[in-house]
Amino acid sequence: MFTPRTPRTGAGLLALAALMFLLALNLGGCSDDDNSPTATPGTQAPALPNPELLTFDFDFFDGAETLARNGEKSGDNNHDNFVNAYLRAVVLEAMAQLTLAGPVGAFSLALHAVPEAQDDGAWIWTYDWNDYKYPVRLALRGLPAGDHVRWELRVGDQNGPPTALWFEGSTNGDGSEGHWLFHDLDDPAQSICGEISWGGGLTGNHLEFVSREDGSVGDTLRFTDADPDFSVEFMPGDESELWFIRWHNDGTGSLRVPDYNGGAEACWDRWQENVECE
Repeated sequence: MFTPRTPRTGAGLLALAALMFLLALNLGGCSDDDNSPTATPGTQAPALPNPELLTFDFDFFDGAETLARNGEKSGDNNHDNFVNAYLRAVVLEAMAQLTLAGPVGAFSLALHAVPEAQDDGAWIWTYDWNDYKYPVRLALRGLPAGDHVRWELRVGDQNGPPTALWFEGSTNGDGSEGHWLFHDLDDPAQSICGEISWGGGLTGNHLEFVSREDGSVGDTLRFTDADPDFSVEFMPGDESELWFIRWHNDGTGSLRVPDYNGGAEACWDRWQENVECE
């Protein structure tokens, strides 16, 4: 029997990321090609989601660390709004990467595995994954259904078939949009503890995390890339407030979080200097 020792899903990490986003920060510190799948002529496996879609670009804040250090030495606090946003962005980026390490790693390995066609029209990628030095076997199943693909990923010990459902969901045909539900491998009932969705549209590309865990149900963390406008937004499950960091290609931006500037929006100009919000 498989004993879960893989990462849960990152739903708990979402709660931690949201906490770090909201709470005060210390500003003083800075396969072999010959192996072809068994399929009928003219069929092919569905496209795997591109792991690069499950990332977010925080390059805008690259110069903030220098500003923070210079400000600390000189006592100049004219960049505090930007630096405060930067410190939160650093935490959010790290937590998002950690949250997604499991699914991104699983799909990345599937890119190098040879899928096998099934009688029901599905395709299955089976491969081994060494997660935190504990080897597991994964089975990724994709079933084309119209213009979408339904996915399931199951995990198990390497000495048996993968049976524990880790995540399930769907993507569009090319994998550029999708929605996954994550199951808690520590729960015998394999309850759903989180959701991840990504895609594009009129409001730009987005990557969104939603918690389904007790105590944080509905808490949502959303990254949006609507070039030239970018944002990270946090909405608690009760939708009582919307906290955010927003920035633009011209260098301007703002943040609104409960523990900074009295909970009011704080802005910076194109030189990242503090400025009154309009």
